[in-house]
Amino acid sequence: MQSIFRKFLFTCGLILISISTIYAQKNKLDPPRIAAGIKGGYYSSAVAFTTAPISQAPVAAPTFGVVFKYNAEKFFGLQLEATYNKIGWKEYNQENLTEFVYDRSMNYISVPALTNIYIGKKNFQFVILLGPQFDFLVGEQKDVIGDLNDQRYDYYEREANPAVVYLAGGVGFNILTKFGHFQFEGRFAASMTDVLKNADRSSTNRTTATVGGVTLSYILPISGWKEKPKEEPASDSGWEIRD
Repeated sequence: MQSIFRKFLFTCGLILISISTIYAQKNKLDPPRIAAGIKGGYYSSAVAFTTAPISQAPVAAPTFGVVFKYNAEKFFGLQLEATYNKIGWKEYNQENLTEFVYDRSMNYISVPALTNIYIGKKNFQFVILLGPQFDFLVGEQKDVIGDLNDQRYDYYEREANPAVVYLAGGVGFNILTKFGHFQFEGRFAASMTDVLKNADRSSTNRTTATVGGVTLSYILPISGWKEKPKEEPASDSGWEIRD
């Protein structure tokens, strides 16, 4: 399932790059538009293991951080973020799927660098986002809830990787008002590298994560948003034009 999402996001990325290349020269903004703000929301995550099918429940947790947007073109831009995220899983007892036996979560500072495409009118825009995301570990929690004598896997004691690379994508809409910009979006990310350390690089003992959720951003324009005054046409006769 994760490989399907990765291929889908990769294909969307190629399409966005192709479209932006075609329209880049025709829709340059001078000066570019710059904006920044804050965001918050809720993400749900799960971790997949190649060693064995694990019955688990996803971990849901709030996310929050800051947003920076740079638009050098009318319909395309760059969105940088620095957010606090938590991912992990709760593992069921394989013999009794009504109780948990193991709970693990990891805390990250996530830094997505997303290409944006805007579709719509001046004050209401649909937004499509796609790009890489870099997660840096800042802490983790482990909790053995039940008896693990009959259910113990090696990844229980494996350390978390200090950094994880994701491919992220999202869709949403952006409302531009005189009080600021409000951007609501749904986001999905699939890890391209392992969440837990793997001693043998050739091992197939993979641990990959998927993250999805919704966020709301409040963004304030900084520069480049005011329209330039229109220049009055020059007179063909050479006489000065006066009001």
